[in-house]
Amino acid sequence: MMTAIHELKGVRGIISDYKLQVVITAIFFAIWFAFYVLNPSAFTNPFTYTSLMSISPYTIIPAISLTLVIITGEIDLSFSSIMALGPLIMAMTWQAQGEASLLGVILGLLAGLGAGLFNGILITKLGIPSLIATIGTTFLWRGVVLVATQGFSIPLGQYRDSMVFSALVGWLGGIPVQFLWTIGLAIIFWLILNRHRFGAYIYYIGDNRVAAQMVGINVDRVLISVYAIHGLIAAFAGIINTLGMATFWPTLGDIYMLKSVSSVVIGGTPVTGGLGTIYGTFIGGLILEFIEMGVLTSGVTGFWIRLVHGVVIIVALAAQGILRRREIIRARVMRLITTQATQQSTS
Repeated sequence: MMTAIHELKGVRGIISDYKLQVVITAIFFAIWFAFYVLNPSAFTNPFTYTSLMSISPYTIIPAISLTLVIITGEIDLSFSSIMALGPLIMAMTWQAQGEASLLGVILGLLAGLGAGLFNGILITKLGIPSLIATIGTTFLWRGVVLVATQGFSIPLGQYRDSMVFSALVGWLGGIPVQFLWTIGLAIIFWLILNRHRFGAYIYYIGDNRVAAQMVGINVDRVLISVYAIHGLIAAFAGIINTLGMATFWPTLGDIYMLKSVSSVVIGGTPVTGGLGTIYGTFIGGLILEFIEMGVLTSGVTGFWIRLVHGVVIIVALAAQGILRRREIIRARVMRLITTQATQQSTS
């Protein structure tokens, strides 16, 4: 009996510590159940879930690294253009070499890294607000892509049989490789945020930048690193998206900006910074992609997709607001109790 009580307390403790994650997970399963009721045959078909695993990485991967940026209290709107810049460099390298080489992928990733570094320098060294700076670089990198391509696509279907294609967008045991990359990146970034000093610095900066500087954290260096990492990951997301379509499109990335930002926000990372989880972002991205698939497979017109997106985002934000307000009230009550106890003991 006592063992059962201790186990129950343990479960309650876990739920209490991870309220936001529990809420986001509950929303995901509620959406799944609603679509299952509407179309049971579609949501018992394994192909539905392999399709979800094929397309969700394009939203989730840039959202994972964007989580770090938003936790610091900053924002990056240029990653959608960086998603096009990286694969452009890769495609041009492959065309010049006449083969799908690893060098092209590396150069594309370095282009994303450089674009992210440029963002970080503009924000930290020149003091330009991140919103303004990244709006400017959004147009800059998109302009580079459009000038370089003259607005034309670059076909890459002739490289489908290459090892690079198989390694990035192939299949492994019936699972799309890009989804395995997504899980791997989520685990790595979770470890960075929760088990590494760099992750602690990110949270400190987002919570109180002045205090972070006072304890010796090099805020500029951390922010530049965060933007560089985000640029690298955005370029990687663009590369696997391009390979998945076997064509480079100059407009690549445009549709993922709001979806990736929404994934982060739905996942419990407030734009004010200081809080956030990779798990929440991962589930938030799955929710958005699942909604699109669920609406279409349920026989409803695609015009409903944005409506459902909006409803889910508002519900998630409302739940987060209620939970945070309760935590604030609880903290104030505990502070009051502690103060009264201290006064009584001194008197």
